[in-house]
Amino acid sequence: MDPRLLQALDQWHLKSPQRLGGDAGARRYFRVEHASLGTAIVVIYPLGPGGKAPHAYNDFKILQQYLDPVVLVPTILQDDPEQGILLLEDLGDTTLEQRLMEHPEEEIKWAHQIASMNKNFLGILTEGAPEGVFFMNRSFDITKFEYEWIYCKKHFFHEFLQAEIPKWLDRILDDVHQSLSQRARFFVHRDFHVRNLMVRGDRLVCIDFQDARRGAATYDLASIVFDGYWDWSKESRRVILQKTQDELGWSQQDLWEELTLSGIQRNFKALGTFGYQFLHRKKNQFAPSILRTLTHCKYHFERLNLGEGVSLMQRLTRQSENQLSKLGGLGGDDKTGLAK
Repeated sequence: MDPRLLQALDQWHLKSPQRLGGDAGARRYFRVEHASLGTAIVVIYPLGPGGKAPHAYNDFKILQQYLDPVVLVPTILQDDPEQGILLLEDLGDTTLEQRLMEHPEEEIKWAHQIASMNKNFLGILTEGAPEGVFFMNRSFDITKFEYEWIYCKKHFFHEFLQAEIPKWLDRILDDVHQSLSQRARFFVHRDFHVRNLMVRGDRLVCIDFQDARRGAATYDLASIVFDGYWDWSKESRRVILQKTQDELGWSQQDLWEELTLSGIQRNFKALGTFGYQFLHRKKNQFAPSILRTLTHCKYHFERLNLGEGVSLMQRLTRQSENQLSKLGGLGGDDKTGLAK
């Protein structure tokens, strides 16, 4: 057993650790028996140089304190900075994705809560950020966007598809990055999707927010309405979009102009993540997300009236289906909601 897990069990009087699946990051999660709460979650962060806790560990703690009065987030029960371990309240196993698959009739209800949460990101959490605070000092700038595009090209195009990137697509992404980097004025969660929202009773709890930073107003909006894990109905999508539009005071045309750019950037970034998770971490559950995200990209290019982009997405979808079929990623056990 991991010595840091043993230390957590001993110092916090916990028992019976059970490894949980975790997320796309390197953190490890264990459900444990807690004397007074029943269960809790131990989170073990990978240690950085010199055996120190990584920035993400401290970022999580600081952001938890900042978000907690405004947005429901997990309660930190105990922490050990030297070992890079946290003890969090147990939110259960029901993500919003799972809840929606089991109760699709509730979609509008949850869409309203998502819209309110995103409104708080754009409003009070942006306006109330202390001057010079780290999460508003880091932003989606050109360097960050280029890093994510390079990651996508490596893990999705080169490794997963074994294909080259058209030069015109590189030029379009450059233009998208330039435009979005100049709009980075708002607090953004950074990974706002249905697997990072937990259902607790009749409320949503936001998780995995330690990478929050300054970004365009439509960044989180693009993440959730063009989600790689869920296909929103037109009515639910309209609910989420309308509250953002009202908060910003923008016209529908202005909202969609930026949202299309954010959708392109965010969805290509996601394709890099999905390609890496599928190929290198052997997580077949990301297969449907690849196809869903390519559909989103096709939609963005349709809105831009860019026929070359639409044709490319259709071709990439066929190539992806062939690769997934060949690599065993399109089995019959699809629990992602893709067929909804």
